[in-house]
Amino acid sequence: MTTPSLRHRLAPITPDPPQTIAVPLASLQVTGPDAHRFLQGQLTNDLTCLDKTMPFLAAVCAPDGKLITIVSLQEMQNDTLRLITYREHLSRLRVRLTQFRIRIKADIAEEDLAWAATLSSEETPLWPLDTTLTTLGPDDDTGALAHFSDLRLSRLAIHLPTDAPEELLVASVPGLVTSAVSFTKGCYVGQELVARTDARGAKPPVSLFVRRYMPSSLEAIAALPAPPLPLVDASGDHAGEIRALLLEDTTVVISGWVKRRFSQQSGLMIDARPSMAIPTALIT
Repeated sequence: MTTPSLRHRLAPITPDPPQTIAVPLASLQVTGPDAHRFLQGQLTNDLTCLDKTMPFLAAVCAPDGKLITIVSLQEMQNDTLRLITYREHLSRLRVRLTQFRIRIKADIAEEDLAWAATLSSEETPLWPLDTTLTTLGPDDDTGALAHFSDLRLSRLAIHLPTDAPEELLVASVPGLVTSAVSFTKGCYVGQELVARTDARGAKPPVSLFVRRYMPSSLEAIAALPAPPLPLVDASGDHAGEIRALLLEDTTVVISGWVKRRFSQQSGLMIDARPSMAIPTALIT
């Protein structure tokens, strides 16, 4: 009998009381007398509310308001702020901040650090950025990295791919507006679209999703090719993509992105297969 891959593992992850595990995050520091003022104009959250005892999230946007990445901030000493993000997003974060560092007394430098996050029983869409993050030493165990995708899916946490659709907004990410956006702070890059979308209650052009459901056949799901997998409706129109998939005991967890007009439609088919129709809407 063939051993199922991590993607098709049939046992759910049920962690014991809170523990710390290695996670694929990376960080940079912004240092200098203008560090706070500079980042206050670049991030969606209000740095005057930064609390050293709690996770502090913010989004980084392009000038047109499109989402670039999500960061967790830590205030260091000597006019230094640390920004932690997904490892694959670090380069784009550094480039984006450097583009706007004009007549600013602040230096931007990537750090060579490994990171660990608290793993509790709660399911949160922005894990691991929304939990306590600590650095790992050279002798710490990083074996959990191999299981990170499964851990993220089992906690119903989203994945923000580097090649996400260009239409992705702050409002496209579950929980991000309420956790990482201030509507009372001053101006920041991309603010107009973030504020307008929220004020109008508008649905974003595409949304990220993570969904758990009971499929008609676990074996058929396990036999699917590895993601990415297309999502189509009954007419064959392309509705989005599945980027990650995890089989549990009796359920499947999928994550990816979906276009606005299909987001509340049940019956979307994975890989254009009628037998793989998803019985629930991806966004509720």
